[in-house]
Amino acid sequence: MIYRGLDSIDYLAACADKLETAASSHWRTFHADFHFDGLNFEGLKGFGGNNKPYKGFRNLVHSLLQKHFRRMGHRFPDFARIEDIAKTITEQQERAYDLDVIRQALTLACLQKTISTNRSSSIDMACVIGDGFATMATLMLVAGFAKRIVLVNLTKTLLVDLWYLRLYFGEKQFDASARLLTELEDVDALTGEGFSEPNSGCQVLAIQAENHELLKHFPIDIAINIVSMQEMDPPVIGGYFNDLRSVAKKRKLFFYCCNREEKVLPDGTVTRFIDYPWQPNDEILLDELCPWHQRYYSTRPPFYRNYDGPIRHRLVVMGGDI
Repeated sequence: MIYRGLDSIDYLAACADKLETAASSHWRTFHADFHFDGLNFEGLKGFGGNNKPYKGFRNLVHSLLQKHFRRMGHRFPDFARIEDIAKTITEQQERAYDLDVIRQALTLACLQKTISTNRSSSIDMACVIGDGFATMATLMLVAGFAKRIVLVNLTKTLLVDLWYLRLYFGEKQFDASARLLTELEDVDALTGEGFSEPNSGCQVLAIQAENHELLKHFPIDIAINIVSMQEMDPPVIGGYFNDLRSVAKKRKLFFYCCNREEKVLPDGTVTRFIDYPWQPNDEILLDELCPWHQRYYSTRPPFYRNYDGPIRHRLVVMGGDI
């Protein structure tokens, strides 16, 4: 069944307390205190910053500490434009322009530069697996990087994603252009010409993680995962790779993956970037430690601190073999 706009939020809210088999011990821990009363959220942990906008002296301090990361954008021609858009988005959502958002702007500017040299046509459909506050999804749409977005997430986090999309686009546009899909028939109905709506600046197709296999049937041009596969159980990671390889059999598919090289989940499960099911026929366009994901800043000394382990990003043209 297809749920439209605000109905999709109501549906996800009704499902929020159900056990999700795709949720790892990491998300069972971080979602433990999650609550939504129809207007307000509690227990938003583990998928990005959600502070109120910085003001006065506090804003000055954060701006100064962010310069270290902002300088990394100088190598990307579109970074300044994308950063301005990111600031506008967070202002509309009444969120702080924090390090999480700067990283999304840097990532999109990096992808814009790299993909433009490896693809002659524009991106029609992008897929974001595991967004937080729909930051990357909103940024790609508003910046014109992609015309349509497939947004996949665990139910609670997907509810937050859609709520924050609504905050930016407003109820009328959100209701006109956002859809939650639950069955294969929904994909057939909404991925063709019929989904294009006049005067709609936002086209979002949302899927709960338990229905991730629907991804096989979307005409996706690029899929993106940023620091959330590291928090999935390995079989779930493998499932997403299988979905994307099914797409890659039919069309050229870019996949951008940025995750911890190794992470131990609360139940002892270990995820390793090198053990993701990469294939020899994946054409690697970028593979390095991600410069803007190695350190974070604090307003107390020492101001810049390393994460528990290195984070690698890789952009590939994905091979279709499974």
